[in-house]
Amino acid sequence: MMTLSPATADLIAGALGFLFTVALLSYLIGDNPLYRIALHIFIGVSVGYAALVVVYEVLIPRLVEPLRSGDMTAAALAAMPLALFLFLVLKISPKAAPLGNLSTAYLLGVGTAVAVGGALVGTLVPQVQATWLSILPGAQGGFLNNLILIAGVVCTLAYFQFWVRGRSDDGQPRRGPLMRWLAGAGQAFITVALGTAYAGMILSGIAVLSERLTGLYEWITAVIR
Repeated sequence: MMTLSPATADLIAGALGFLFTVALLSYLIGDNPLYRIALHIFIGVSVGYAALVVVYEVLIPRLVEPLRSGDMTAAALAAMPLALFLFLVLKISPKAAPLGNLSTAYLLGVGTAVAVGGALVGTLVPQVQATWLSILPGAQGGFLNNLILIAGVVCTLAYFQFWVRGRSDDGQPRRGPLMRWLAGAGQAFITVALGTAYAGMILSGIAVLSERLTGLYEWITAVIR
């Protein structure tokens, strides 16, 4: 079995990184076969890696090993998702498709519960708690920062309220003067938040590009030397 030295491995890795960087950056001049080849390779590698993770981290430890362990409890627990998977496969056949509705209903129910629970526990409750703590005496952050935080939360929530006072002549919903002002302020807060997030994405992309170009420069310098 051939073993590569660290220097050779670094040389090959640097050459591949250089080729893939050039191939991906070639999209700046338009869609081309070189870019599509690199994109297909990245997608293939990602799918292969995901498949290996599923096999070695999910199927083998959570399905194969419990079924082969001889423990009836573990085997029964492992057989339940296997049965749901088989029912889901039956949806391929029009006659057996109703049996697959059991698996579909289970997936939708669990997915909805996880999404709702995650939104409540991970987003809504912490935000309400942080907003409430900011108005308590001795709260950290300073009065002005806490005031902006509370105003942003209240105005943003007011922007998404749809309790209106009838409709205008053209059929558009009509808010009261106070709610209209709060909704406008909430829209401004949302615009600033989205702009900040977009700016962060741009800065992250620039940082990644800078790191990639720096790595290529160091690799080229090492090869020339």
